[in-house]
Amino acid sequence: MYDTIVIGDDLSSLIAAVLSARYGKKTALLSEKDTPDFFSESGYTFNIDPFPWTGFGSGQVFPRLFSELDIPFTDETNITQLNPSLQVILPEHRIDLYNRRNALISEMEREFPGNIKEIGKFYSAVLRSGNSITGFINKNPFTRPRSFKEYLKLAMGIPIFIRNRSILSKRFKATQYPPSLKRVFEAELFALSSLCMDSAKPLSSAHILSLPWNGLFYHFGGKHILTDVLRRKFIYYGGSLIGNSSIVRLNTAGDIEVDIDVEGIVSKVSGRNLIISTKWEKLKHMLLDDERFEKPAKKFETIEAVYHPFTLHMGVYEKGIPEKISEYVIIIRDEERPVMDNNLVFLEVSPSKDTVSAPHGKRAISATVFLKKSPLILSNGDLERVSAGILDNLKDFLPFLRENLDFTNVGKSIEISRKYQNIINQKYRINGNPLLGISTLSNSTPVKNVFLTGGMLLAGLGFEGEVISGMNAAYLTVGGNL
Repeated sequence: MYDTIVIGDDLSSLIAAVLSARYGKKTALLSEKDTPDFFSESGYTFNIDPFPWTGFGSGQVFPRLFSELDIPFTDETNITQLNPSLQVILPEHRIDLYNRRNALISEMEREFPGNIKEIGKFYSAVLRSGNSITGFINKNPFTRPRSFKEYLKLAMGIPIFIRNRSILSKRFKATQYPPSLKRVFEAELFALSSLCMDSAKPLSSAHILSLPWNGLFYHFGGKHILTDVLRRKFIYYGGSLIGNSSIVRLNTAGDIEVDIDVEGIVSKVSGRNLIISTKWEKLKHMLLDDERFEKPAKKFETIEAVYHPFTLHMGVYEKGIPEKISEYVIIIRDEERPVMDNNLVFLEVSPSKDTVSAPHGKRAISATVFLKKSPLILSNGDLERVSAGILDNLKDFLPFLRENLDFTNVGKSIEISRKYQNIINQKYRINGNPLLGISTLSNSTPVKNVFLTGGMLLAGLGFEGEVISGMNAAYLTVGGNL
């Protein structure tokens, strides 16, 4: 009998499990796929999640998490803040988004000298709205009111949110021309947020646009070093990690009962509380089809995954890479077309000093596009054409890439994109016109000892939503005390 059972392969499930164990709860983490967080071949190591992991700055979510887990946050050799945080490259522009707001604004004004006034006002609105969102999250980490007092406090803040959003929307509209300027902001939102809003921009957009000056970070040697630390801490606190298993039955009436099949042997795991990732592929069948979960099931159905990541992994000789390329790069091929229209490639590029990710004189590159159809339903031929299209889209920006390719395994990239499709955050769309655009789904369910976690819950916060949702799920199982 466990106090808490967590089901999921994603980071939010791991965070929920390790925090539950940290607070003295006997915890089991059931990871059906038990998939590694990295891929290595021919001397190259690639992160399975190629997108920036944010929230590592002073006072942000990861130092807070590590403090609660009693993990020293002092290893500067592994996690390094980038400057520039991000590059956006268009046919006629290369914009370095620096990790200081004034420097970032100066760079934007240099690239778009005809829009200096609009850019200044835009970033002032982003700063104001971003601060209001940050303050709201710090005071309301669950983001959804849980008491009448919290409802009242939220209601009192709504006029300020409405005013800030009105100003932000006005500033957005003022930056719609030239198209290249619009594409820069559009690309940031599309690449760094998990919430896809085609027109109206919620206040969470300001948080996403603030990320470059709040800090983007590179993980030398791979992000799996961090997740390995969390897994070891989970074991240290007495947690049970059960991987390579298949869940064949789930009972949530009374105490939790989970039947798991491990190499043909079926056994039962029982617990008092259950945390399930929204990315678990059996969620609907084994939980939400139960009439007791009708309310979250209906909400779940309104959240649509509209873009799905596909990543091509490449090893490249360093001479084929521009000297001043950043670790994170957004490439936009056509400034006249929306970035969502097959017009964006996101690159994660290992720096020359990271000789764990690539041999000396070589670089590891993960090139990601977002598809309207999931790789799970596309054929090998379809995805091979996508891979060829990625190289075509890069040829004008990285003209020496093809002739300096040292490694690529398209078949393996296809396999990985399918295998991890339910682990890496997709791009979600929700119905309506949300004011805050933070919380799409609650951690709580109508069944008092069953909770949800996963990046979908706080899609508007991007990667940090993945982390916070895991933390909140754990707090709820231990009584909601932060």
